[in-house]
Amino acid sequence: MAVIDYIQRLDNIQARKFDSSINESLISKSFSRTDIPADIKYLREITTPLGRLYNNKTIDAGSRVKNHLKNGLDLHLSIAYRNQGSVMTDTNIKVHSDFDLLTIIDRYHYTGEGVPNNNPYTETNPISDIELLREQTIDILKKQYDEIDLSGSKSISIFNKNLKRKVDVVFCYWYNTVKYESSRDEYYRGVYLFDFDKNEKILDYPFAHIQSVNTKGVYTNGGSKKAIRMLKNIKADSNNELTSFQLTSIVHSIDNNLLPASLGDELSLAQQVSFELSALINNNGYRKSVKSPNGTEYPLIGENCIEQLINLKDELDTLIRDVKSNLKYSYNYNSLINY
Repeated sequence: MAVIDYIQRLDNIQARKFDSSINESLISKSFSRTDIPADIKYLREITTPLGRLYNNKTIDAGSRVKNHLKNGLDLHLSIAYRNQGSVMTDTNIKVHSDFDLLTIIDRYHYTGEGVPNNNPYTETNPISDIELLREQTIDILKKQYDEIDLSGSKSISIFNKNLKRKVDVVFCYWYNTVKYESSRDEYYRGVYLFDFDKNEKILDYPFAHIQSVNTKGVYTNGGSKKAIRMLKNIKADSNNELTSFQLTSIVHSIDNNLLPASLGDELSLAQQVSFELSALINNNGYRKSVKSPNGTEYPLIGENCIEQLINLKDELDTLIRDVKSNLKYSYNYNSLINY
């Protein structure tokens, strides 16, 4: 089993949750208590959300960028805006989590399989349109922000010094599926992200992802989101190579009734996640059948992820073992963290 330096990991959490806009870390009150063992404190902290006030400030930073674009763009086509990122599901674990403002050409759309396109758009060239959108966006944001990063192939980034928040502006086209055409429910609507370096479109379904993660959060009273934060924190502290998308998919595959949410149930939650990791590691067929929250991808299908799953389970099982060991010595988990 792994050996965990909990003091270092608590320092890591404090750094991830430090909000320079208010000059404090968004950690729970129990964090500073000396009577709580470090491993128990770590387990408690890695499931705790950053909080609504923080996330609202991040969304506000995105809204400011959107308003600058709405007031400044001078195009021959309309633009739609949507938010994306872990902030929208309350599963972010650090103050400076990525927040995406999807900036979508709204005058026309691409059609999915089975969707008739009886009136194809031919007035302008879509690639020229999205290149012009990016050019004007850069000009507008350079006038508003001192810190702007143009190195991304699919986005540009700004840093709002007042709110201390980073926003990625991502350029897209709409992609309409058969289900979206019949229901007009954006859950079934996709977007084509555009990679300017490769000059190619990349299909994504961000609205289905956000809604599915949030719906499972409701059905589990927040237990699924606590589990996602748990795995994301362990990944960050152990340099695990699984992506946040893969970690979210792992939790999404666990039955709702196996994801306890109450304060004091963190150990049980960790054990249930460990059981799921065992199933994924030991049953290739099951692992390859696990779908992403939006139901369109199989994020664990690659054989190269098995080693990372094993490493993740080793880290989690070490934490479970250490917490159990401490609880044997007269510590009562609920009395320690309920105050």
